Amino acid sequence: MRSVIRGKGGKSLIAGALALVILSASGCVGGLGQGQGNGNGNGKTAISAVGSDPSGTSSASAAAGESALQLAAVGDIMFHNAQLDSARKETGGYDFNPVFEQVKPILEAADIAMANFETTTAGDAEYPYSGYPRFNSPDESLDALKAAGLDVLTTANNHSLDTGRAGVLRTLKTIRERGMDSVGTYASRPESRVLLKEANGIKLAFLSYTESLNGLENLLTAEELDTMVNKADERKIREDVTYAAEHGADLIVAAMHWGNEYERDASEGQRQLAKRLADMGIDLIIGSHPHVIQPSEWLERKDGKKTFVIYSMGNFISNQRLETLDNAYTEDGVIARFDIRKDKQTGETAIRKVDFIPTWVYRDKERGQNEFTYRILPAKEYRDSAELSKEFQARANRSYRDTMAQLGESPDEE
Repeated sequence: MRSVIRGKGGKSLIAGALALVILSASGCVGGLGQGQGNGNGNGKTAISAVGSDPSGTSSASAAAGESALQLAAVGDIMFHNAQLDSARKETGGYDFNPVFEQVKPILEAADIAMANFETTTAGDAEYPYSGYPRFNSPDESLDALKAAGLDVLTTANNHSLDTGRAGVLRTLKTIRERGMDSVGTYASRPESRVLLKEANGIKLAFLSYTESLNGLENLLTAEELDTMVNKADERKIREDVTYAAEHGADLIVAAMHWGNEYERDASEGQRQLAKRLADMGIDLIIGSHPHVIQPSEWLERKDGKKTFVIYSMGNFISNQRLETLDNAYTEDGVIARFDIRKDKQTGETAIRKVDFIPTWVYRDKERGQNEFTYRILPAKEYRDSAELSKEFQARANRSYRDTMAQLGESPDEE
């Protein structure tokens, strides 16, 4: 197997091709339907394809009289033991930055980028650093996520309590210290469970909930559990939607950790809950937990508006894959980008465009290495890259085609 990502002296062999990735990584979504946020207007905003520039449509290209915001979202971020071994430096500490090199320009270009942080950072005093089943990652993992361009980490998932109460508290602290925001878990009872974040004159509300905590609820008292972790309680969700609307949110985004692991279709329970969330007034639903890509669709709402849902975003980074689970679909992820526009006069806010950039997790032991090398690659660009072996080109191509098909798009044959 050739050394395909990094050569002697640590020089990136892919860096020279990065400009090409920036120009053509995107898989575009067109004709998906129409969507509206919480503005007062009643007009319909069509979804159409965006250009191939991975920076997408930003505030720079907003039409006169409107504000624009690009939101980027990715799926599950997990660090298994093999990844910890890969990132460990001979001089001590860890370096996860190379994992994100090929997707960093895409995330940095977004006004706000979000991900599901499916681990904890409890330090190594009480708990060792570890992967599945009780995740505890070094602080350097957060350094890499911040450097890659992520702004918001959703922390309500089935691994929230892997390192107990102390782990929840320290995870929140280390996220905050790096200038990122979290939503879904809390150090104490907050004024609100909603994260409000504004960019370019558009205010987004972020909500985060989980259906499961892997049976670790007994690590907290009943009061602590109610305070510190957002379980998917529809009464609470409704309260949070009301709070977001009353505090000026132009568009409400809910991250839902739900469904069945490794199932490629959304369950009936997911679909029914998504419809109820839409009718509550949630505009965008981002799903996680199945660790594979599930379909996306527009949902009709009682108020005449539409809600966009991706039932599962798959794995952005993990050690789950064909070799470890006999399941190639766990190698697949996606960067979903939402072009959000707000009419400055009416206040009406809408998801104008949606596009998908399928990603594939590369893993290999390169020449002279004892540990694996991991990279998140834009699958479309690397499916025919000479920097990958024929085997890995085929795997990247399979990943790209399957992800686009799952999300309801025809793969680009170019």
